[in-house]
Formats: sequence, C-alpha cells, structure tokens
Amino acid sequence: MIRLLSDSRIRLAVCLLALAVLAGLGVVTQAKDPSTRAEGVEEPTRTVVNRTALACPVPGAGVKLQNWVNAVAPTLPAGTPTAAGEEAPLSIAPLASTGNPVGSVLVRGRIASTAKTAKLDPLAIQGTGPLAAGTAATSTTTATDGVNRGMASVTCQTPGSDFWFVGASAAPGRRDVLVLTNLDSINAEVSVTVYAGSGPLDAPNARGVVVPARGTAEIYLGQVAPGQRDLALRVVSSGGRVAPALRDNAMNGKTPAGVDWINPSAAPAEKVVVPGLAPGGGVRILTLLNPTDLQATAALTVNGPNGPFKPAGLATVQIPAGSVKVLRLDKALHGDASAVTIDSDQPITASARMTDASVTEFATIGATESLSGPGYLVLPPHDQPAVLQVTAPGETAGVRFELRDAANKVIQARSLDVVGGATNLITFKPQTRPTYLMVEQLKGALHAGVTLMPAAEPKEDDVPQVAAWPLTTSLVFRAQLGAEPDVRAALR
Repeated sequence: MIRLLSDSRIRLAVCLLALAVLAGLGVVTQAKDPSTRAEGVEEPTRTVVNRTALACPVPGAGVKLQNWVNAVAPTLPAGTPTAAGEEAPLSIAPLASTGNPVGSVLVRGRIASTAKTAKLDPLAIQGTGPLAAGTAATSTTTATDGVNRGMASVTCQTPGSDFWFVGASAAPGRRDVLVLTNLDSINAEVSVTVYAGSGPLDAPNARGVVVPARGTAEIYLGQVAPGQRDLALRVVSSGGRVAPALRDNAMNGKTPAGVDWINPSAAPAEKVVVPGLAPGGGVRILTLLNPTDLQATAALTVNGPNGPFKPAGLATVQIPAGSVKVLRLDKALHGDASAVTIDSDQPITASARMTDASVTEFATIGATESLSGPGYLVLPPHDQPAVLQVTAPGETAGVRFELRDAANKVIQARSLDVVGGATNLITFKPQTRPTYLMVEQLKGALHAGVTLMPAAEPKEDDVPQVAAWPLTTSLVFRAQLGAEPDVRAALR
C-alpha cells in the first residue's frame, strides 16, 4: 500500500476521489430548500375533498332539554367533480371509538337527522369517499325551562389549529365555557390567549391544555378571567387539531336570559365584515378586538337595506393595543337588517350580539370571510320565518341561492344582484322539518348570514327561538401545490 501511495499518479487519483465523495455528501447534508411548487405549476391545483370530519358540540346539563344533529352531503353545482369510488355512508357517532353510530348520511342531497335526545354527548361526523365534499351539519338544542331555555344552534366545526372568538364574558350573569373537541386518535395541546378591555390577560390556566384523543376539554372563562366583562380569545393548537366551540349562558339575576354558541370570527385583517345583524327590536352590540401592539383607528360603515351609511357618533373609534372595545348599535340600526364593515389601520376582528325584543334570548355572529365558492348551511326546524341576509360591502355583487327540503326538493331559488354597500333580505317560511341552504357568489365580494327571531307578540308558552348562522365557503376543494421531494427528511 505504501508503494502504491508513493506513486504521484495514484495519490492524485485518491485525492480526486475523496473530493468527489465530500462534494456528494455536501449535496445531501446541506440540501437546498425543497421547491414547494412543481416545475411549470404557477398556481395551486384544486383537489377534490374525499374525507370529512366535523365536531358537533352540546350544551351543559339542563332540564327538559332536547338535542339533535342535522347533516347533509349537499347537491353540488353542476359539473362539480367528486371523489372516485362508491358512496360510502358518513357516520354520525359519539366521540369514543367504541360508540355506535346514531345516524348516517347515506346519499347526496338528503338530510340525515339524529333522534332528539336529552343525552348530552358531543357527536362526530366522519367518513371518506364521494359524499365528503361540501358536507355540512348543525347541532341544535332546545329547552323549555332552566338555564338552557330557548334555542342554541351552531354549525358543526371542522378541526383546525387557529381560531378566534370575540364577544365572550366572565362578568356576573355570564357563564361562558370554551369546549375543545379532539376527533383524532392522538392527544392535542392547546393554548388560549385571552384579551380584555384592559389588554391581554395573564391566564396560565389556559395554556398547555391537553385535549385527549377522541375526547373533550373545557375551559371556564370565570376561572381564567374572573370578573372580566368583555373578552376575546385566540385558540391555538401546538400539537394535533381541535374543533373549539364557545358556549354562552346568560342570566338576568336569577332568571335565565338565554343560551347559545358564540360563532368563531375571521382572522384579524385591516377590513372585516360582520354580516347578519337581525332585523327587529332588542339590543345590538358590536365587539371589536385589536390583538396588535399598536392602537387601532377603525372606521365603521353600516350596510343597511338602503345602502351604506356612517353611524352617528360611531363612525370612527379608537381601539387600544391588545384590547377589546364594545359599542351599542341598536339605535343606529333603527331595527333594520344590516351588516357592519370595519376598516382599520391595524388588523382587527369583531362580532355582533343581538337579542330579541324582550332580551330573554340572544345570538352572536362573528366577522366572516368573503364567499369564494358555494356555502352550505343546514337549518333546523323553525316556527318563525328565517331571513337570509346577503351583503355586498364594496361594488355591486351577484349571488345565487337554493333552499332545499330534507328530501332534496328545491323549495326556493333565485339569482340576484346586491347593490354595492347594501344588504338584501330573503325570507324563508317556517319549516317543520330541517332544510338546507346553498349560497353561491357569482361576482364581487359577498358576505352572508341567516338569522331567526321570535314572533313580535309570542304566546305565553312559546320557547323563544333566536339564532344566527354565518355562511362560509364550504370545503369542496382543497388547494394543493405540486412539490419536489425533500431529501432532507431522510436525515432528520
């Protein structure tokens, strides 16, 4: 070997070979960042959804209570592809893996309903195949007495990792509870940032909360923010996915003053729209959250049936850094169905709380993102007309809607233009069975919600039905970028 290495030509060949090996190793150990887009692919491709998972929450214990879930794999617009394969049913079942299904979505377009029950088990809607695309569901509870008297109805939530809620409270007379649901087979860890009128709160009990696999965890706001009147939450999962829901029980002294779920709000932005402020009497409260480190200056525009206007005395508001601000709007709205557009110099988000005329029931609706495709909503049976409120906050926009019954028959359908800055109302008659609604944006920016209010002169034994459901773009497609393999993964 020594003689071989003494040959200058052999030594040169060995050195060149060593350099080549080192260069190759450098390519592997210091690989360039992978391309997240396949060559020639400039925009995300759309992949048809073939799997669905929705969490349907239930309220706390009560008396004379009935809870049920209505779900549908809706009829999709003509030409919309669906996943390949047979139409395997979507199951509606308790969270435990050993729980027997209590219902199934069997065919596209027909509403599946669970039996009304006093059991308070959260349910999951799950399945794969062609029925998954666009699946929508609503969890509804009614009670004739006690702390849950009235109607609490909320759309079932797709799990995720980042959510915002605005309009909560831990003041006397409020009992707000954040319910975290984990549909997956591994634990999730969640941290909640709590904002108040005085700024962000130190809430160690709301950090690092473990949500067990196929289970739930609850955070009582009265324990993490005792006495705080106006609150907003950011819910972030650092491991696993969760489906959060914020339950709100209100009391007027010792008298129940309603129960409902506070709908999530869109992520903070410099322009947000809160749709679906119901017509009629009662209180209308707008809650604004500025989660940034700078004071925000926000301009409010009311989008009413006759067009936009600036509310007197409320056209411009200052929201301190990291704080929540509350405004009363009922006088400015004059009982009209409306939306509110907020333009701010800092990212903010918002929600609106509305009560019936007797202030014995309420509903809350959060800021929504503009519709970018069809949105589907399952409506439970209702004794009073439900109102679809569609708002075009900018230029004139076009919208198409269809209301279908439980057997998929079209009850009402129409295409119309919404004048820029205005809110259009479409009224749906009372229904004794569940129905489902499709709202599709045809042009321009659109925000929409459905509201339900009790009769102006209800009967003495009527249970007040107050609800607000936002319309959001349903999960029919997922954006997917082409990608090259990441060779670094093998070295981790």
